[in-house]
Amino acid sequence: MKEVNEENSLIASKDSIRKAFEVDPLSNDLLRGYEETAKQKLSDYADYMKIVSDVSLDMTFRHQAGEMVKRLFVSGDIDTRNWNKQYSQTEPSSLNELLEKSLLQGIPNWVQPEQISVLKPLTAGNDSTYTGKLSFYQKFIPFDIQKSQVTVSEMSGVDIYVIKKVKSFGSESLIMWEVNLGNFN
Repeated sequence: MKEVNEENSLIASKDSIRKAFEVDPLSNDLLRGYEETAKQKLSDYADYMKIVSDVSLDMTFRHQAGEMVKRLFVSGDIDTRNWNKQYSQTEPSSLNELLEKSLLQGIPNWVQPEQISVLKPLTAGNDSTYTGKLSFYQKFIPFDIQKSQVTVSEMSGVDIYVIKKVKSFGSESLIMWEVNLGNFN
């Protein structure tokens, strides 16, 4: 009897998880929630890039932060030229190139996004993708304390995506919606 109850409880838990994550199509409330998640991911990206670019930190720690950065984006080939507008346009153009340069050389300042807001709300692109755009201002903060001048740039933007993905959990699979960042513009 105990085993039957545990089995029923497990089935109910699985059904509850499926119900929560396999919503199709997404409601306006869920879309607004995913937009908030995208804002948090942009802040997380800035924090991870600060770690990746700080040459005073242990390289193992910096590499791990780089791996965390990659998980936030749709692809490693996304355009990052407008992430730090203090770079010249000949600087690394893709996320992978930016991470490589940051790990090898570090970067003299880090970017903190401020006043993050939804510029274009998430809308359905097809049955498995929603797209939108965030806007933010860049606050440039030097790593060198002696150069404590902080500057703020004009408004920047980043594309956001909510993509339906199939995740495997043992022999089970679950369809989930995942929030990712895209090109900076």
